[in-house]
Formats: sequence, C-alpha cells, structure tokens
Amino acid sequence: MYYIWNSEKNTIIPTKILKAHSAANVLGHPIRSVILEMLSKQNLYPMQIAEALKIHEQKVYYHMNILKKEGFIDAEDIRLPGAAKQYSLKKTAYSFIPKYIDPKHREMSIHDYIAPPEMLKPFVDKGKINCRIIVGSPMPHGKLNRTERCGHLAGDIAAMLGKYGSKDGRLTYVDTDVDNLKGNLIIISGFYVNTVEKEVNSALPIKLNESGTKIISTISGDEFSEPETGFIVKTKNPFDKKYDIIVLAGIEMNGTIAAVQAFTKYFSRIEKGNKLDRNIKAKVVQGIEKKGRIEDVMFLE
Repeated sequence: MYYIWNSEKNTIIPTKILKAHSAANVLGHPIRSVILEMLSKQNLYPMQIAEALKIHEQKVYYHMNILKKEGFIDAEDIRLPGAAKQYSLKKTAYSFIPKYIDPKHREMSIHDYIAPPEMLKPFVDKGKINCRIIVGSPMPHGKLNRTERCGHLAGDIAAMLGKYGSKDGRLTYVDTDVDNLKGNLIIISGFYVNTVEKEVNSALPIKLNESGTKIISTISGDEFSEPETGFIVKTKNPFDKKYDIIVLAGIEMNGTIAAVQAFTKYFSRIEKGNKLDRNIKAKVVQGIEKKGRIEDVMFLE
C-alpha cells in the first residue's frame, strides 16, 4: 500500500500508483475527468451521466469502461441480465512515479501519521498521545474507603488511542497519585472510587448527583438511576480551559463498563453529540447484560 504524506498537517491519504500512460490516458481526457468529478458526489447510472453531459449513452459507456479497466470506478453487481449498472468512484487518491525517480526509503510507524477523529485531537497530537488516563486506586481510599474494580478498562482506552499515536512515558495513573489536574485527562469511574471525578463532576453537563446514586442531565433535565447506567462527556478542563477532559463513569461498576464500551464500540455516535444539542459531546447509555456481563449498550440520551 502507498500513501501520500502531508508533512505540514501530519496526515496520510491512501493512494494507488498508476503507470504514467494510464494516468495520462484517464486524467488527460476532459470527459473522463468530468465523469470522475460527478461520481465523487454520488453514484450514478450511465444514462444519468449522458443526460447531464448531453452526449450519447454509448459514448458514456465507452469512457466508463476505460475508467473501470484502469481501476478508477466500480460497477454495482447486478444479477439481472441486461439491467443497467450503477457506478461509484473508488475512494482513493491516484499517483504515478516516473521510472527515472528513485523513491527514498525511510522506516516509519504508520501510527505516527494517522489523524485521529476530531473529538480525540486534543488527546492525540501529531502522532503523540497527549493526555493522562486516570482510574481509581485499587486500595481502599476516599471518604467511603472504596476500591476501584474498573482499572482494567484503561487498557481499552489506551488501545483506542494507540491507533493514532504513541506515548514514551506513563499513560495511566491512579487518582491518589494525581495532584495536578491540569492538562488533557480521561477519567474512568464515578467519584465513589475515583476522587478526581469528584473534582470535575459539577462542571459536567451530564453528571452524578451528590450521593452518586443518580445520573442527572442538565441538557434534558432527565434523571437515570439504573445501576448499569453510565455516561460519556467531553468538555473543557475546569482547572485549565486550554485543555479538555473526557469522563466515562457509571452509577455502579457495570455502568462504567457500559460507558467505556459505548466509547470504544460506538465512537461515531459519541462524536455526533447529544441529541438535544449536537454541540455538547455528552451521552447517557445503559448496559445490556447477558449472564451478568455487559454484552452491549443502548443509548438513552
């Protein structure tokens, strides 16, 4: 696989290497260039292209066959004899390397150059993980002398971040070892077992009530009290607005597991924001149990 690397934006785009004569044959023809432009917007039938360009349909088929042969477009698989095929553009870039160019070899990790989703960009910057994951201490601590049982979930978050970058030093911390709450933070579990969550809880649009027995949404005004209910919030760090925090917590352990599972499994839905205000990245989820384990989640808000 070949990639085009943008060194300024630190991003990559998959590209297909064409022979020079193929590139000239396809891209050098005005009708084929227009067809590619049209297919970049939507899938089309040859008849639709012919009508738009005001040319004979057979002429369109001629150019489409060349584009298909050179690997620029795909045809929908139609089983009915004689049925018209809809064509789509292959989602890739195209390049060609003249024979007189000697490509320079360089070892690199692909993780350094894959751009993270918008929601994770503060937490992964230019291929480097730029945050701390904070879990509760496994030792009895806090006012209620509780112990954390969800610390292993930090591994799920670390694996997710690892798709987009790496970190040289320590990534995961327990709450009792954290004094400085500035910077980008990912906080796992509610304040019964993670005292850092208590420090940020009041600043969250979806949060735990004072006793930690309910989840309250300031967006909808709704309250949730099922023990396997959890929430996901991304917001500004109340201790330093230059940074962001993500909180993944539940009323009880299964609620926190549901929140982390939703974050890692259904991230695209989290990115869309709250259904009542898409600008607020905050969701409420409920775990679906099977034999005492959280197998899946459903979104409540």
